[in-house]
Amino acid sequence: MGALTGTAALSERTRAKGEDGSTGERDPSNAVMFIFDGMGPTQVTGSRYLKAYRDDPDQFPLNADPAEAGLNLDRHSSHGTMTTFPADPNEVVVDSAAGATSPGAIDCAAGATGIGAGVKTYNGAIGGIREDDEFVPVETILEAARDAGLATGLVTTTRITHATPAAFAAHVPHRSMEDEIARQYIEETEVDVLLGGGKDYFDPDERDDGADLLGAAEERGYEIVETAGDLSGVEAAPVLGLFTDDSHLDYHIDRQRVGGTQPGLVEMTEKALELLSECEAGFFLMVEAGRVDHCGHKNEPAILDEQLEGDEAVGSVLDFARDDSTLPTTVVTTADHECGGLSLARDGIYNVDYEMVDRLTASVTEGINPAIEEEVEDVEDLDRVMREVGGFELAELDRNHPEGDLYRSIDLGPFYSGMPVIRDLLNRKVLLGFTSHGHTGVDVPLYADGPNAEFFNTARDNTDIADVVADALGLV
Repeated sequence: MGALTGTAALSERTRAKGEDGSTGERDPSNAVMFIFDGMGPTQVTGSRYLKAYRDDPDQFPLNADPAEAGLNLDRHSSHGTMTTFPADPNEVVVDSAAGATSPGAIDCAAGATGIGAGVKTYNGAIGGIREDDEFVPVETILEAARDAGLATGLVTTTRITHATPAAFAAHVPHRSMEDEIARQYIEETEVDVLLGGGKDYFDPDERDDGADLLGAAEERGYEIVETAGDLSGVEAAPVLGLFTDDSHLDYHIDRQRVGGTQPGLVEMTEKALELLSECEAGFFLMVEAGRVDHCGHKNEPAILDEQLEGDEAVGSVLDFARDDSTLPTTVVTTADHECGGLSLARDGIYNVDYEMVDRLTASVTEGINPAIEEEVEDVEDLDRVMREVGGFELAELDRNHPEGDLYRSIDLGPFYSGMPVIRDLLNRKVLLGFTSHGHTGVDVPLYADGPNAEFFNTARDNTDIADVVADALGLV
């Protein structure tokens, strides 16, 4: 992959196209890049154990062998690892204790640009690099697929304008420019299927410039949907699904508890596959399980449930790809980085309480804490909220501190104090550990299936993926 200005490496390798812009030489084929934002090896292991517990608590943990209670991730034919470091020298951190340097942790923007365009870039960059202090756009695998006549799609549980999807279909110096990212989606890149949150970035009443991107999308033939029910009725692309106003989709555990109108990642993924597969030339689709990362940032004990929703969507992708009626389909599943420094077991105790993890019925940060702020006036209210919303008794968290002390630590603290008190006590109880509220620099899991999958059966860098997928699609 290369710069759109100057030398465009992928474009130079793309074979000649017909007058209609289609590519006559390539065989029809598909590719799906599935990105678990924030997933590291521990997120995979923990979700495997939680799944095994849910499958058969009486046999747990002896049923946690991948052959018996495997994840959909395990079904990929190739398994490897991937390095993720950014290009920015300012991200190389000096370890004063060791007297050495190490590659810094990457953010979602640089990580997704590395995966989607095959270049190292600075943290914050969307679909571009920095040359001589200037932002230079780079061509992405999605754009190359579009130019070859393939259908394209982006699906995410975050805002659709968030960093990971944006890096495949927009070019801005910084990820915060979500109004501009939305404009480029509709007016320039024209992605066929866009499903996620963040309607406000397309709404003229909410945008600073007043641009009516909803109207512009309709003029270009997009069907705009805002609920799961509406999405199920969509029969053809292009479609713009915006299922929240200014936020991400709710965590999976909270969607399961309260219901509502938001679709799940599985529903969005299956609809995207259905619509995009109508293109005879094939398609490119990026799917993001985006809120695993947010669980890591918040040290959220619901992280394993979020990871399992993504794994279920991976199962839908692999089922589609392996169907005899499906065009040859390359699937690459990985992460842009790890987040939170998650560990299984902590404080010298060799265990994790998966029974209590399974009982949890709400996230702390977006389920339990809002209920505390809205409903709790005394310790009895707090105990009720924990039981009715969270799925556990307050007294279970820390038997060394009476419920009244826990209530006072929330009631008398600063506005946000309820989050760390409940969260930290719950993590301590279930024995999940976090070392950070940010990204870490560990290698992340890498899986692949279908044409060219064997390339990923080893250790690779994030910049290796785009060209290999482009080759599988016949774009190089």
